[in-house]
Amino acid sequence: MPTSQSIAGDPVLEGKYHLERRLGQGGMGVVYKARHSYLKTLHAIKIILPDLVGNDPQLVTRFRQEALAAAAIRHQNVVSVSDYGVAAEKMPFLVMEYVEGESLHDLLAREQRLPVDRAFQVLSAICAGVGAAHHQGIVHRDLKPLNVMICSDKRNLSQAIKILDFGLAKIKSGELLGSFIQAQTTGLMGSPYYMAPEQWADEEPDARSDIYSLGVMLFQMLAGDVPFKGSSIPAIMKKHLSDPPPSFAELGVEIPHAIEAAVRHAIEKDRLARTQSVEQFVEEFQLAAGISGGGATGTLAGMSTAALPVSSISIVSDPAAASVFVDGIGVGQTKDDGPLLVEGIQTGNHRVKVARQGFKDWEADVFCDGKPQQVVARLVESGPGIPRPEMGTLSLPAGGSTVSPTPERTSEGGRKGSTGPGNVGASAQTKGKKGILAAIIGIIAILLVLGIGVIGYLAFRVASPGVTVTSDSGVGTQPPSGGYRNEMVLVKGGVFRMGRNDGPPLDGPEHEVSVSDFMMDKVEVTNGEYFEFIKDTGYPAPRHFENGRPLSGDSDRPVRFVSMDDVDAFVKWRSARDDVSYRLPTEQEWEYAARNGSAQNVYPWGDRFEEGRAVVDRSSTAPEMVASKSSGANAWGVLDLIGNVWEWTSSKPSCYPGNEECAIKETAEPLFMIRGGSAERKSSGNEGIRATTRAWGEASKRDATLGFRLVRNP
Repeated sequence: MPTSQSIAGDPVLEGKYHLERRLGQGGMGVVYKARHSYLKTLHAIKIILPDLVGNDPQLVTRFRQEALAAAAIRHQNVVSVSDYGVAAEKMPFLVMEYVEGESLHDLLAREQRLPVDRAFQVLSAICAGVGAAHHQGIVHRDLKPLNVMICSDKRNLSQAIKILDFGLAKIKSGELLGSFIQAQTTGLMGSPYYMAPEQWADEEPDARSDIYSLGVMLFQMLAGDVPFKGSSIPAIMKKHLSDPPPSFAELGVEIPHAIEAAVRHAIEKDRLARTQSVEQFVEEFQLAAGISGGGATGTLAGMSTAALPVSSISIVSDPAAASVFVDGIGVGQTKDDGPLLVEGIQTGNHRVKVARQGFKDWEADVFCDGKPQQVVARLVESGPGIPRPEMGTLSLPAGGSTVSPTPERTSEGGRKGSTGPGNVGASAQTKGKKGILAAIIGIIAILLVLGIGVIGYLAFRVASPGVTVTSDSGVGTQPPSGGYRNEMVLVKGGVFRMGRNDGPPLDGPEHEVSVSDFMMDKVEVTNGEYFEFIKDTGYPAPRHFENGRPLSGDSDRPVRFVSMDDVDAFVKWRSARDDVSYRLPTEQEWEYAARNGSAQNVYPWGDRFEEGRAVVDRSSTAPEMVASKSSGANAWGVLDLIGNVWEWTSSKPSCYPGNEECAIKETAEPLFMIRGGSAERKSSGNEGIRATTRAWGEASKRDATLGFRLVRNP
C-alpha cells in the first residue's frame, strides 16, 4: 500500500531508510520493508504510533531503553535490532533485520498439527532465542505464533526460526484490546490465547510467563488448537485463570502420556509449580519424546556452538527392552517390533551403551556425520562361564554406515581393544567346549586368586580403617563400608589479581582479591559418591543414572544434571556424614586455585595450553573419569579444574570493578556463576577455555555439562 495512507510525511526516515512498502499493521504500529539509501541493504522498520499506545508521554524514553535491550540480544533465533530513531519528533521506530518467509501461525494454519519431532525442532529453536534473552533479564511478554518467523532461505528449522518483537517487550499496555479485535476480524490469533495467568491478574511477568506462552504454543503445535478459547476476553481470561486445560484425548489426539505431562507442566496456573526455565522445558519434552541431542537450547550464558549437520541412530538389541544411553544420557528402550530411532544427534563421536538387567553392558563408539547410522547390540548374559556370542552388524541403505560394537570394558575403565567409527566387524566368538582338564585348572586358579584377595583385604582392614586411593581412575578415600569419600587438599590463601584484561568483556578487568586458606575437593564429585548420597537419603537420581544407579563403569566420572537444590541437599548430607561444614567454593576461591594463587597462571599447569592436560576439544559433552588427566593438576594437586564438566560456585553474577561493558540484569530465578568449562569446550579461539573464563546458569539448571566440587574451611 502507498505509504501516504499509513503515515504522514516523507517516506525516508532520517534521510537514509527509504520505506518501500507496508508489510503489516498491529496493535501498536506499522511495519515497513525499507532499504538503506546508501548501503542498499534491506530492513524491516516498525514505527510505533502514539495513538495506539495511549499517548504515553514517556513513550520515546521507554522505547529507547527497550531498543537498547533488544539490540543486546545476539542470537541466530532472534531478529536482530540494528538501529533506532524518532520520526516526526513523536513516532519512535526500530530498524530490524529483514527476513523472508512465513510465520509459525501461517504454518499451523496450513498444516494444523506438527509431528512430535518437528514440534521439538521448532520449540528448541524458539527456546534457544528466548533463553538468550532471559539470560539478560529480558522477558518477551507476547510470545505467540505470529511473533515467530520461519525464514525461507535456511536449510533447517534450527536456523530458520526467528523471534520478533523483543524490542517491544515492556510496552504492551495498549495492545491487548487492539490485538483481540484484530483476531476477531481477521482470524489471527492474538495475545489473549497465549497470556499467562499472572499477566491477566496484572502481576509483573517474568521468564516463567514466557514459558507459559511457549507451553500453549507447543499444545497448539501438537493438538492443532490452543487449550483455552472463548468468544470474549472475559471468557478467555476465566479459562486461563481457573479452568484446567483439556486433555489431548478430549481433542481426539493420541499423544504419549509423558509428552502431555511435559506440556501441562509448562502451563501450570501457579508459576511456582510451572516449568522454571526454557532449558528445563526443552529437556522435559526431549526426555518425554525419547529424542536425543540436537534440540538442546544451546549452552550456558555467554557460550555458543556452531550449527552442524545432525544424524539419526537406529538401534536394535537382542534381547529387546534394553535401556539405551547416548553419551551417558538415557534415550529410551529398544523394541520388539522395530528399531529405536534416536534423531537429532550432533556431528561427532558419540558413546552408545545398551544395558539390560542380567546382561553385560554393550558399548560402541558411533561417529555421526549427517548420515543415518544403524547399530545392532547382541547382549551377553552376565552369568559366569557363559561365552560371549558373536555381535553382528546390520546392513544399511546407500549413504549410511554400520557401527561395530566395542568389546567390554576392563575393570580399570579401559577397553579390550576398539573398533573405529563406521567400521564393519564383529568381536571374537567363543567357540567349542573346554576340556575337563582346562576347566579344573581354571577353577583351581580362581580359588587361589580369591584366597589371596581375601587375605589381602583382611590385612588392610586390620591395618587401617580407610584406604586412600590415588590412581589414573580416581582419587578418594574408600572406607570399609564401600562408600566413596573425596580427598581434600589444603589451598593456602593469599592475594592475587583476578580476571584478565585481554579476554571477553565478562572476564575483566584484572583486580586484586584476597583469599583465605580453604580445603578443596581434589576432584569433582563423582557419580559414585553421589550414589552414596542417594542410597542414604532416597533423593531422586540424576537423569543419566539407570534405575537410580550410575551406569556400569561410570562411578568415577563426575556427576552431572544437578541443580543448585540438588547440590544443597548433597552438601547437607555430606556435612552430616563427616561432621564438618562443606560448601560450594566462591568464584574467587575457584579461580585462585585454578591459577595457583599469586602465580596467576593462565591454566592450572602453567601459562600455555598443552595437549593431554585437560578433557576438552571433544565432540560430545560426555566427561571422562576424574583424575584421568593427572598432568593437569594445579600446584596443590587439585585435578580437572579445566574441562570435563563446568562447576557450580556459590557466587552470584557480578561485573568486575571498573568494567563498563558488562551488564547483568536481575532475573526472576537466581543465577550462579559456573567455572572451568566442559569436555566439548574448545581450547583455542575466541571462546577458548581459560582459568579466568566465566559463565552463569539458572539455579534450577540440570545440564549435561554441569557438575560441582566442594570446599570447607580448614
